[in-house]
Amino acid sequence: MRQNLLSTPTSGTVIFIVPEIPNLMSVNPPAATKATGNRKILYYLIALTIPVLLLLLTELVLRQTSLYQRYPLVVPAPTMPGYLQANPGLINRYFVSPEQAPQVSPDTQYFLAEKSPGQQRIVFIGGSSAAGFPYGRWGAPAAMLQQRLKRLYPEQNIEVINLAMAAINSYTLLDISDEVIALKPELVLIYGGHNEYLGVMGVGSAFAGQYSHGTKLLYLKLRKLALFQALQHFYASFSDSPALQPDRTMMAQIARHTEIAKDSALFNAGIKQFDANMRLLLAKYQAAGVPVIISTIASNEADQPPFASTELSLANPTESRLQQALATSPDVASWHFQLAGLYRQRGDKQQALSHYQLAREHDLLRFRAPLAINSTLTTLSHDYNLQLVDAEALLRGQSPDGIIDNQLMLEHLHPNQLGYFWLAEAFLPAVQQQLGLAANSANTTEQALADIPLTEVDLALADFKVRQLKADYPFVSMPEQVSFAKSNNPYQELARARSTGLSWLEASQRLVTLYQQLGRISDAAKVAALLADALPTESHLAFVAGQLYFDSQQLALAARYQRQAVALAPDNTDYRLMLARSYYYQQQLHQALAQVEQILARQPDHPVALRQQRQLQQQLTTGD
Repeated sequence: MRQNLLSTPTSGTVIFIVPEIPNLMSVNPPAATKATGNRKILYYLIALTIPVLLLLLTELVLRQTSLYQRYPLVVPAPTMPGYLQANPGLINRYFVSPEQAPQVSPDTQYFLAEKSPGQQRIVFIGGSSAAGFPYGRWGAPAAMLQQRLKRLYPEQNIEVINLAMAAINSYTLLDISDEVIALKPELVLIYGGHNEYLGVMGVGSAFAGQYSHGTKLLYLKLRKLALFQALQHFYASFSDSPALQPDRTMMAQIARHTEIAKDSALFNAGIKQFDANMRLLLAKYQAAGVPVIISTIASNEADQPPFASTELSLANPTESRLQQALATSPDVASWHFQLAGLYRQRGDKQQALSHYQLAREHDLLRFRAPLAINSTLTTLSHDYNLQLVDAEALLRGQSPDGIIDNQLMLEHLHPNQLGYFWLAEAFLPAVQQQLGLAANSANTTEQALADIPLTEVDLALADFKVRQLKADYPFVSMPEQVSFAKSNNPYQELARARSTGLSWLEASQRLVTLYQQLGRISDAAKVAALLADALPTESHLAFVAGQLYFDSQQLALAARYQRQAVALAPDNTDYRLMLARSYYYQQQLHQALAQVEQILARQPDHPVALRQQRQLQQQLTTGD
């Protein structure tokens, strides 16, 4: 350290040296540095928090306005507390406004929000073929399967809920997966894959088809936010997005990229999107412990020419001319279709099938799934250890020459009533195995075929819908008018009335009366049972179905619907007496006696119940 006083210079002047003092204003002590850093962090936190809070507040406010729409998969059933139904506006969740959405929805089906004890629930999902077009709910494979299970296991409570809908593909199946899981199904059945190109968000669709796979997945997340929906509405107010034309079919308005060649970028994108979405979907179901059964899909091979081909059909074709032409241009769908027909005519089934499939593969307008979709489904079943139902093989086995044609198909890919029956039949063994249901031969396939849940009215109305479909693009170049002519046939007239607004409920009630008048009691029972299934809280409908099944000597089903009536109205004496009678004729004497004693517990002096009690006790004692 320096000395403060040094030696005096010769001049005699004394010089003092001041020690160096640190500049307190330029050097921060450690505590001050830390305080400054904390203030900066706090400043940045506040700066970030304010816009986040503002966005959150905006989101909460917007959720209270009409700009925000959720469109859940299921909604409470009106006037039926405790019951749910598929949301009729479900498709609107993918569009800014309902005017831009196709007019499609899942069919109405009521089911309990909370499963009843012992109930087993199956959910069926997919596109229009899974939905049962053009028959609607009762022609769908889900309804065919429900009818089969009802016959085979009348004492078990197994419900099949159909949540399929036209125009959707794997994006929607993935989007609704959490909501399906929330329904707590024992089993999910999937029949889909035709709409990966031209369904909503398909790679060639006019409905959001132009975006990438990742962008579409992000959209499915963002559209749940009110702020995002508000921005969509704001953008739409400055754009001129046209509403759909109500006088045109959905097929006529959905094709954006009308030509998608095999192995092109768009073609491969459709396969990749299906594979990626299905893997995300299956992983979700597996994580939730919900078993899934997937199925191959089928389409019309022999009786649906390609919608679009790179070349026109050859005039006066022969096998040699077509083979020579295809050797040069192997991607011409129309030529493969012509050659397949010639091979089939001379009985070469294998060559015919091969070229029919090639005709579909090279069809540029992709309303039918290519072979790669079924190959993907097979790979998925192996990768996720799932049961794969080969519905395509079963339908082919029920077709002449092993080639699917108009005997099972209505047009390009929608089965007719027999096709839908066999599609459901393909699922049946896998469903029995997954639910642990014992094999049952009480109801044969032939009996089940005669009992499909469709009537002459349903078939006539479906025929009209198919004629409407085929009167527009892509079946014809210009739309044509289709009419439903008046007829003296009562079934045709009921179908025509339905086409102009008569409800299914009213038409079915009239049909039950008509069948009874004609002595067709078994058919009356079937329709009455469908009414009871459609309105599961109406005890009277269940009772009528039970009575009609009893009158047609179908005792197991009679008891099933009488049990339903009793469960809904346990104090109704008539219901219990009729159930006791059905049990009695099935030799289920203990069950019959239990119903009679339930009546006597409420009405000890009931004369009929007292007489039946004595009779049943005597038979149980003597064994007679």
